[in-house]
Amino acid sequence: MSLFKTYAGLSRDIYYLCLARTINSTGDFVFSLITLVLTLQMGMNVVSAGIFVSMAALISGPGVLLGGYLSDLMGKKTIIVIGQLLSAILIISCSFWSGTITVGYLLIAVMFFISITRPAYNALIIQLCTEEKERKSAFSLMYLGANLGIAIGPLIAGFFIKDHVNIVFISIGTVFLISTFIIINQVKIGTRKELASTSSEHAGQQEQQRSSQPPSPLFRLLLKNPLVAFFIVVSFLNYFIYMQYSFSLPLQMNHSFGENGAAYYGSVMTINAISVIILTTVILSATRKFTALNSIATGALFYGIGFGALNLLGTFPHFSIVALSTVLWTIGEILVQTNINLYIASRVPDTHQGRFNGLLLFVGCLGYTLSPYLTGIFIKSMDMESVWIIILAVSLFYALSMIILWYIEKSSTRRNEMKPLDHSKSI
Repeated sequence: MSLFKTYAGLSRDIYYLCLARTINSTGDFVFSLITLVLTLQMGMNVVSAGIFVSMAALISGPGVLLGGYLSDLMGKKTIIVIGQLLSAILIISCSFWSGTITVGYLLIAVMFFISITRPAYNALIIQLCTEEKERKSAFSLMYLGANLGIAIGPLIAGFFIKDHVNIVFISIGTVFLISTFIIINQVKIGTRKELASTSSEHAGQQEQQRSSQPPSPLFRLLLKNPLVAFFIVVSFLNYFIYMQYSFSLPLQMNHSFGENGAAYYGSVMTINAISVIILTTVILSATRKFTALNSIATGALFYGIGFGALNLLGTFPHFSIVALSTVLWTIGEILVQTNINLYIASRVPDTHQGRFNGLLLFVGCLGYTLSPYLTGIFIKSMDMESVWIIILAVSLFYALSMIILWYIEKSSTRRNEMKPLDHSKSI
């Protein structure tokens, strides 16, 4: 229980926001839902169903960019509420068109509105937390809650998806509505800042006027923040590496264990889920003094060691290697995913958090989209096990990039006589 003290001291708003995200994530498996509904209920072939899934993946990219821009313009909470309400309405309406192709298009629209809320969630956490350690705990708690919801939701839906798909639609819509209700009524924006602020009324009016102005062009902001731009571009590697668990890993299981490959892959996902639930709080407690870049670099090393170990399956095809590998790359997942937003958080003012988080998520969409294609080329040109050496090399390069970025910032701080940089002026 002492480990959970690492989550103590967060604001009431953060706890409710994480609760809402946890509840929301129980119905947040639209990608899988598209495939299951179109193939099981409608009898669509895999290729045609894959087109719908690809459309949903592609539309997520513009969705996160638009969501980031609008959250800066209209407010983070407002965008979350609008996105989730529209998602709830659309997914409940699927029950009226059950058994028709319209459901596929509605679920694609749901995916779009869900993606709009993603940068707003991240930016809202940053806005509600004032210190980096506090943000680290908040993102860790959000990550843990989301994984709990993702583990529970599909498990329950699996019992109803084939014969009672309308129950699944209505249930997911209801879950989104409950989550939205919590955010509307319990997450209060500005309360903490009003208590902590000692600025004059005139200064407050000036700040309000600045926040009401249209956001500056994103490209101009990136040019003024080259280190942040570099971080976002290099983060493509994180998503490229992480996508291996859902593309290369199941192929490896089939290659190494034949007809038992699917069952072994299911075991891998179970080990991953259990590891996330057990280790997230432990890792947060152990790395509490790490900077965001240090944590990400360490996570990249665990990525490399974990996925790289799968190369041993060519010589020793034992599931024990897979199990150990899964725990190792899951540690990397926890370290990277709970810290990747922190670097931007401390270098970008609240008025621009939405767009920068949206751009980071957009790079993530590119990573998820291109990773299967590029990895497929590697697998086709060499044996299955050799691809893990490439992933190891990519992971080491990603870790080195984070270390170089950390060194550049540390050197810059020393040149400024250890004074903190005024990042707001760079925007």
